[in-house]
Amino acid sequence: MEMRKLSELKATNPYLRLGTDVSELEKSIQTLGLIAPLVISKDNLILAGARRYQALLNLGYTEAPVMVVDKGELEKELVSIDENLVRKDLSKIEIEAHLRRAKEIYQNLNPIEEIEEETVEQTESSDEDKEEVKTEVLPAQKFLNMVAEKTGLSPRQIHQAILRDEKASPAVKEARKKGKLSLSQTNEIVKLSPEEQEEAIEFVKELPVREIKKFVKTAQKEGVTTAITKTPKDPNHREFSEIEQNLKKVLKKMKQLELEGVLAKDLPESIQVLLQELTMARMPELNNEVEINSFQ
Repeated sequence: MEMRKLSELKATNPYLRLGTDVSELEKSIQTLGLIAPLVISKDNLILAGARRYQALLNLGYTEAPVMVVDKGELEKELVSIDENLVRKDLSKIEIEAHLRRAKEIYQNLNPIEEIEEETVEQTESSDEDKEEVKTEVLPAQKFLNMVAEKTGLSPRQIHQAILRDEKASPAVKEARKKGKLSLSQTNEIVKLSPEEQEEAIEFVKELPVREIKKFVKTAQKEGVTTAITKTPKDPNHREFSEIEQNLKKVLKKMKQLELEGVLAKDLPESIQVLLQELTMARMPELNNEVEINSFQ
C-alpha cells in the first residue's frame, strides 16, 4: 500500500459509479478515517473505491492510500465487477449483467480449474485391470460458490441470474427495466429463443406465470403464433389468477387449523366477518352455494 495524490488518479473506469450520495461515507471518514484503500492499476486508473474517492474529494483531501493491482486487463475488470457486486446498490438487471460478465472473465482465466483422478475397477480380479479416469472440474461451480460467499446469494440464484442475462432478448430486458416483467415471468420466457421472445413479449407480459409456462410449452412444440391463438387473453386474467392463488392460501391455512381442532366458528370475529363478506355480501350469487364451513 502507498499514498497517491487524488489529482493523479483517473476515474474513467466504466464500472465506477460516480455522482451518488456519499454523505454517510463522508461522516464515516471524518470519524474513523479511510478504512479501505482505493484500488488502482499501475497507470492510476481507479478499479474500486469510486465512492471513497468522491467522498475524499468532497472533504478536501488531496491524497489517499491506494493498493496497486498489477494484473492483466481481464483481472482488472474482474476487480471492478467484484467491487460493484459487493458494495453497490445495483438494479437487478445490472447485477445480472455483472454476474454474466464476471463468469465470462473467470472462465477465460480458468478454463479448467483442476483435474481429479478417480480409479474405476474394470474387473474384480486384478489390479492391472484398473483404469485411471481423469475428470475435468470446470470453473462454473467454483465461480458460483465464490460469488455466493461474497454476495449472500445462493449458487442457484446466481446461476439463474446469469442465464436470464445470457438468454433474454433486448425486448425482454427492456420490459424488465420498465417493471413490466417479474423475475418469475422472465425465467419462463427465456426458455424460448431470442427471436421467439421478441415475437411473444407483447402478448405474454400480461400473463401470470402459470399461463406463461403453458404458453412456452406450446410455443416450443408448435410455434409462437399457434401458442398465441391457443392462449385466451382475458382482460381480468391476472386479477382472477391472484384471487385464485390467495384463496388457495386461505384454504391451506384453514385446513391446517382444522387439523389442530380449530373450526371456522373459533376464528376471531374480524376474520369471520371478512369470510362472510367474501362469500355473501360481495358475491351474492354464491350465497346459496358457498358456506363459511367450506373454508375448513
